[in-house]
Amino acid sequence: MEILQKYFQHVWLMVAEMAPYLLLGFAVAALLQRFVKQSWVEATLGRRGFRSIAYGSVVGVPMPLCSCGVIPVTASIRNHGASKGAATSFLASTPQTGVDSIIATYGMLGPVVAVYRVIVAFITGILAGSVVEAFTDKKDDEAKPKRAQSATSHNWKESLHHGFIGLPGDIANALIIGFLIAGLISALAPADLLSNIPGGVFSSILITTLVATPFYICSTGSIPLALALIDSGLPASAALVLLIAGPATNIATITAMRVIIGGKETLLYLASVILSAWVAALAYHYFLDDGSLAGNLMIHEMSLEWWKHVSGVILLALLLWQNWIQRILSGNTAPPPEGDSKEVLTLNVEGMTCDHCRATVVEGLKGSNAARNVTVDLKKGTAKVYGEKLDETAIVEKVESLGYTVSNSSLQNI
Repeated sequence: MEILQKYFQHVWLMVAEMAPYLLLGFAVAALLQRFVKQSWVEATLGRRGFRSIAYGSVVGVPMPLCSCGVIPVTASIRNHGASKGAATSFLASTPQTGVDSIIATYGMLGPVVAVYRVIVAFITGILAGSVVEAFTDKKDDEAKPKRAQSATSHNWKESLHHGFIGLPGDIANALIIGFLIAGLISALAPADLLSNIPGGVFSSILITTLVATPFYICSTGSIPLALALIDSGLPASAALVLLIAGPATNIATITAMRVIIGGKETLLYLASVILSAWVAALAYHYFLDDGSLAGNLMIHEMSLEWWKHVSGVILLALLLWQNWIQRILSGNTAPPPEGDSKEVLTLNVEGMTCDHCRATVVEGLKGSNAARNVTVDLKKGTAKVYGEKLDETAIVEKVESLGYTVSNSSLQNI
């Protein structure tokens, strides 16, 4: 009983400490959604050269998109004419940070790590984009589909929904799991558990890389994990690999990248991200690490202000409530009012994992010719398009142009 009490105390400590920074990040994300137009993003990244690659990284660093949410956006800017280098730069830098993650990093790991993480994300994007563009034939880079640029803008209701409903829902599972695992590590693991790994910092970095690269790790959800691991003796430099490579690489991203920019370019992207993480980790270890992060999880245990507890309650409400809504919605397979629709096209879509994915597919398919209604079931991984004289081939191509894979489709009369 005492162990359980200690465990939940540590979990709540982490939630309450991070909550104010996450809530502020959600608010900034809503502002970005309201005022930054996707058409501007797409137009900025449209040419080969260092300038577009740099823009890709500049735009990507504050963008509040997770590892899965960034895939369809990257596919979109690629299809709107962005070079492979610019698209890769955007893809490498975006999932590492985001305004919510930057603010949470500042609150939990301090200003040095927060600024360092932003700089590394920017440099990683530049490096990955430059390497991919250097090894990409110019003719191949130009042989990409081009569509009219989107002029979509968002009103305040949509922006606030994105910031306080959609974004929390996207990171809810990863963040909650991160809290639970971090609480387990900090409450039960010996303080020096990871402090004497054979090979020192080099083996610690290698082991962290092997864990971080294939698995999905949210940029914000990785913060409590990193802090708990540091508190258990893992060098802060090795934990940085988790913060850098974890969000930017996972199996889903790698698979989608092969479709968006090609197999060779995907390997170059992966190598660039891992190399950046290693160099950044070693540079931090030798020049910036003063040991102040070790034990940082415990220093606030007895001095949590009341407003942090309130923020923690609000944060948990957002995460749990949105997660509940998504489950209800994903289980609602009843078709919309058919109206004068005479056909329904059912698509099995691979790669949809979050609310952003749902919105991307729905908006993309609503623009398809003859489509009158669209529903997406995230749980089953299906999309249904209602209309008349539906062009099955064109609709499948539309979904795949967004960065997803259609494994099967079925057209029926209703």
